[in-house]
Amino acid sequence: MPIFRTSRAVWLLPLAAALLFAGCEDLFSPSSTARNYDELINRLLGAIKNRTPEDAALNLFNVTSPDERRDAIAYLETKTWGHEAPYMRAYEILTTDPHPMVRAQAMRALGTSYQAPSGTFLAKGLADADVQVRRDAACGLITTWNDSAFAPLSVRVKEDEDDQVRINSARALAHANTPDAFRALIDALNDKDAAVVRYAHSSLAAATGQDFSYDNRAWLSWYQKTYVTPAAPAASAPASRP
Repeated sequence: MPIFRTSRAVWLLPLAAALLFAGCEDLFSPSSTARNYDELINRLLGAIKNRTPEDAALNLFNVTSPDERRDAIAYLETKTWGHEAPYMRAYEILTTDPHPMVRAQAMRALGTSYQAPSGTFLAKGLADADVQVRRDAACGLITTWNDSAFAPLSVRVKEDEDDQVRINSARALAHANTPDAFRALIDALNDKDAAVVRYAHSSLAAATGQDFSYDNRAWLSWYQKTYVTPAAPAASAPASRP
């Protein structure tokens, strides 16, 4: 790609953000019409094929169309320069977009960055009300994470109503290093979904260096011996003097 294209697109990002926050907020609202998930693939493929860096940079903050914001993220995250600082900041801002498909796409972009600070934004996405955002946030944490993600992942792997969120959370916890995360994975061995159970076991083995197969009781026994401090024995009474 010609160098001037990249530099110009980077220059346009602050301008687009400035326009957004300088008085266009009324257009950037949940009342705008969002497209259905069913048309996502064809639209994104067309957007990636026909877009230019300048066009994508401006449309990241297109205040009239959530589709354009989503499509711009999808285009930019595929570029070798699409995870440089200005773009990363844009994705972070768009994780709070009013429209769930934009938030989900921003989670995907952060998840493919392999930049540890992005794990904080992905962890926040695990609490999103929209299931697709939670799916993409958990999926992103499989490859891009930091320690702030382990606690919310531990909640999602046990409590989320969506099977795919629990599956992705179980996979992401392969990076875990806390007793609470290990206990959550042990509990997930009893999940009703076989894929959750499979990945919970795989992550436990990877994270702990132990392997008790799918034996929940054996894992619990190991956990108790390793992380639960036994009660200290009562001190014996001092011997009385004759």
